[in-house]
Amino acid sequence: MSGQIFRYEVPVDDQWHAVPGCSTPLHVACRDLRVVEFWAWARPDLPDRELRVFGTGHAVPDVAEYRGTALAPGGQLVWHLLERR
Repeated sequence: MSGQIFRYEVPVDDQWHAVPGCSTPLHVACRDLRVVEFWAWARPDLPDRELRVFGTGHAVPDVAEYRGTALAPGGQLVWHLLERR
């Protein structure tokens, strides 16, 4: 695949977020307790992805597909990025 890899952000706020124009996340990380970031191929031809952050131990709906995990700064919180199918 040719193109560009961009960084995207999803707030940690218990809400689904539409993220336009990207492929499936390649890598997930966290530098701020309030935001999970991920890197993906920029693909404006793809539909929006509906992404949400869940904490370890939180209930995850059946409509969610795992995309990656990130340790929050300090290592006491772990965030999981999921996509609504």
